Amino acid sequence: MTNYAALAALLIAPAAHGQTDPAFEWGERATSYPPAFDAQFRAPVMVTRTDLAVDTIVDGLVHPWAIENLPGDEGYLLTERTGTLRHVTSDGTLSAPIDGLPEVRDERQGGMLDVEMGPNFAENRMIYISYAKPMGTNADGMALSATAAGRGRLEDLSTVEGFEDTWVQDPSAPEPLHYGSRIAFDGDGHVFITTGEHFTFENRPRAQQLGATWGKTIRVNLDGSIPDDNPFVGIPEADDSIWSYAIATSKGRR
Repeated sequence: MTNYAALAALLIAPAAHGQTDPAFEWGERATSYPPAFDAQFRAPVMVTRTDLAVDTIVDGLVHPWAIENLPGDEGYLLTERTGTLRHVTSDGTLSAPIDGLPEVRDERQGGMLDVEMGPNFAENRMIYISYAKPMGTNADGMALSATAAGRGRLEDLSTVEGFEDTWVQDPSAPEPLHYGSRIAFDGDGHVFITTGEHFTFENRPRAQQLGATWGKTIRVNLDGSIPDDNPFVGIPEADDSIWSYAIATSKGRR
């Protein structure tokens, strides 16, 4: 079944002050872990009287994943997880799929993911995208994929010129799940990419292993090269692109 969604703007009226809802009753806690403080698992339920007005800008989208506001009156870029990047004007005109993008693995949670303007977009029109990159098959014939990020020049809001991968997750995985994949910049020439751990109980331990880029925050230069001051550069068995990772504790992950 095809999933359709609409890009909508929410016009939020001023909210009344929140008040605790005396009628709300908590169910049983879903964990046996003791709370670190009283309100950790039982925070007061606050009720506000906020009115929402929804203005639909465009509809007919297939699994929209990310939206980027373009400068001035250029409108928006948005990704559809099925593998397309689209331009939407401020008045809701939806473009045909933008040319020049890579093939994606469109399965389960895989596909075209984030889109961001590069930090020097005004000068070079460079955009960055993340996506589920097909990586062939394994020995059992299962399709493999990996979180990948790349960049190219947005020409005339219709084509991405010179697209190139700047980072590809290693190793790849057969499970098309938990890709992560948000992109952010720090203003100092670095791009950060979040990655998922591909979901399964067998895969999750790799989020704590420095030899795999699953379940990590990645930090590379804008061209994909590795910054010399990344924290694990030069450490044997560690991937130099890793910026941060989760730490397992005796009471679970944090």
